[in-house]
Order: sequence, then structure tokens, then C-alpha cells
Amino acid sequence: MALEQKIVLEVNDIELSFNVNVTAYNKFLNQSNQVNKIQPATNFLMTVVEPECKSALKEMLAMPGAALHLVGSVVEEYQPEFNITVKK
Repeated sequence: MALEQKIVLEVNDIELSFNVNVTAYNKFLNQSNQVNKIQPATNFLMTVVEPECKSALKEMLAMPGAALHLVGSVVEEYQPEFNITVKK
């Protein structure tokens, strides 16, 4: 897996491009917790979105739940898959 990855989402016929890197991803995970989810998700998305998509993203983030839906899609695409088996 590359540490930097371009991810393109199409949301309601609007294309959003994100350049995700391990530093931004780790910062997002470190800032997220049970009581604070929206702001870390918003910060992460605004940090990694391509400049030409920033205004469209800001409009979307004003909608309830948008930050969590969008960050979920970006993170799911960015994270590698692991095949883990616990042996006893």
C-alpha cells in the first residue's frame, strides 16, 4: 500500500478528490473519540481535499451527518485489508 493515495468520491453527482497520506490519517485517528467525532472528521476531510473541491466539500459538510459518511468512505478506501488469525 502506498502511504499517499488519491481517492475520488462521487457524491450526489459532484466529484470530490482527496489526497490522503499517513500523517493526516494518523492525526484523524488520534483526534477521534467517543464524544468528538464530527470535528476531527471535518478537519481531516478539509486537510486532504484537493483545493478545487474545497468549496463543494464545505457545502456538503453543512448537511447533517455528511462528515461521518464522507470520512467513512475515504478511510475505508485508504486502509489496507489485513488477514489476521489469532492462534491459540
